[in-house]
Formats: sequence, structure tokens, C-alpha cells
Amino acid sequence: MRFQRERRERRQPELNMSSLPDLIFTVLFFFMIVTTMRSVPQKLRFQVPQGTELAKFKKQQNTLYVFIGKPVNKNEGRSDSIMVQVDDRFVPMADVAAYVSKFKSELLPDEQEEMTVMLKIDENVPMGMVTDLKQALRKAGALKVHYAAVNHQKTPQK
Repeated sequence: MRFQRERRERRQPELNMSSLPDLIFTVLFFFMIVTTMRSVPQKLRFQVPQGTELAKFKKQQNTLYVFIGKPVNKNEGRSDSIMVQVDDRFVPMADVAAYVSKFKSELLPDEQEEMTVMLKIDENVPMGMVTDLKQALRKAGALKVHYAAVNHQKTPQK
């Protein structure tokens, strides 16, 4: 005895899409956690000096970034001139103390004591300009200063 099957169209089963939103949100959270946003646009080009005794700097909300170097965009200034960038704007050396004082006054009283200035200075900047900047920071009451540097690899001696 033979069984005869009904003649129906054979179709492929539908794709189960119930786990797709979970997968999308997992990937979204992964990228949100891993991605870091640059908080200060860099308008100056500089090569930080090498150092031997370095420590990792923890980024904080009450950190003010100061860059000294030559402008990346030639429209910003003469290509051979050395400029000071505080956070995201160019500031003349004479106005650095006022800008830092304004930044400090906008912080909460507890954060004012913990305010840190991170200096990223090109290695070819004259030391006199760095000294002027340090004097301006002292005048503004910014006494916690960190200098950016790259790690100098010691070559092993044989």
C-alpha cells in the first residue's frame, strides 16, 4: 500500500528575527563603551619630548589642556609662529592667566582644589615661552601641572 502525499507547495521556513534586537543593542553598547571621544580638538602640531620617568595620567572633568606649537591650518597664523591653544581656542600668552582663572571659577569649590593643567608642548618650543606659561599659571592659581611626554625606551647594554 502506498501513501500518497498531498501536493503542496514547499516553502522555506521563515527566519526567526526575535533575537535580532538583543544582538543590535549588545553591539551598540559595546561600541559605546569602547569608543573614546576627543574632547579637545587639536589645532596645533607638536611632537612631545621623550621622558624616562613617566606615569599614566587619569583624565578628569576638571582638567584644562594647554597646547603650545605651530598651527596645523596655515589660515590660523603664520606657519613659523608658535601659538598657545587653551582647550579649543587660541589664546595670546598675555591672556592665558585670565582664561585659566575663568575656567577655575566655573568649577565647584571642591573641584577647584583638584584642578589640573595638562601641558602638551612641542619639543622645539623655546624654554622662555614655557617659563612665561608657567608664570601665567601660577598667577591664575593653577598649581597642579602635568607635562605630556612619550616613553623613552632604554636600549639594553651588552
